[in-house]
Amino acid sequence: MPARCARFTATTENGLVEDVQVQEAPLPEVGDARQGLRLTLYTTTSEGQDVVLTMDVAAVRVGEDSFALTNGGLGDVPNEATQAAVQIGALRLADIRKQGRAEV
Repeated sequence: MPARCARFTATTENGLVEDVQVQEAPLPEVGDARQGLRLTLYTTTSEGQDVVLTMDVAAVRVGEDSFALTNGGLGDVPNEATQAAVQIGALRLADIRKQGRAEV
């Protein structure tokens, strides 16, 4: 997505113009496959207030299972928190997969 849609604008139903940036978000080397994106949305409200919304989106595959998570908020969001959640999620999913095989 960053290669094709690194930056674009969108207009809300209320007529506000939003400037959206899409970048790759670094993730730890966990699971069998992973992808991280950082979306940053800039807009100005009808009252003239500048607003920035940042969201990290991550998807991780472990074997045949996968999980996705988001970490977002106003202003900047620490990517370290996204990376920590991905690390913990991948370890937990691997543990669940091991327990499932042990029960079979």
